[in-house]
Amino acid sequence: MRCFIAARPDPPTRIALSALSDDLRTRVEHRRATHIDDLHLTLAFIGDLSDGDALDVGDAAAALRFVPVDWQLDTLGFFEAAGIVWAGCNATDAIAPLLELGRRLRQLLDLMNIEYDRRPLAPHITLLRGVRRFAAQQIGPPISWRVDSVALYRSSGRRPGSRYSRVGPA
Repeated sequence: MRCFIAARPDPPTRIALSALSDDLRTRVEHRRATHIDDLHLTLAFIGDLSDGDALDVGDAAAALRFVPVDWQLDTLGFFEAAGIVWAGCNATDAIAPLLELGRRLRQLLDLMNIEYDRRPLAPHITLLRGVRRFAAQQIGPPISWRVDSVALYRSSGRRPGSRYSRVGPA
């Protein structure tokens, strides 16, 4: 199963992101929008895991203790090469706590001898895929998200349109 460690937004944040995505869908040509229930912040992409390893990583991720991070999503950006419109922020000091959380999770994976994508973390929420052009813009007012838990998720279904479900303790 293809797995990743992520934080999922609480209901008010998910609703605000969904409204933002709904507005974008009417204005931006795209192939696919992220389903409201699949919005997430990936902190470590792992890829394929056996069922046993997935349960172990799920337990370890759920047990990780950290100071909750208050994240202000104030920017819509564009990963041109991937064709992705995302929500996030560009302020280095604002994403520093998320980068530290990602570092701790990756350190945990190292201790467990679990391979993962080692590219630098770029905290964002994917809203639209298959976009050819998009100019970055501010989100006003910013969307507040208190990141207070992380978990292991798996991708199910076929791409495009995969859905995500939690692995391990709820």
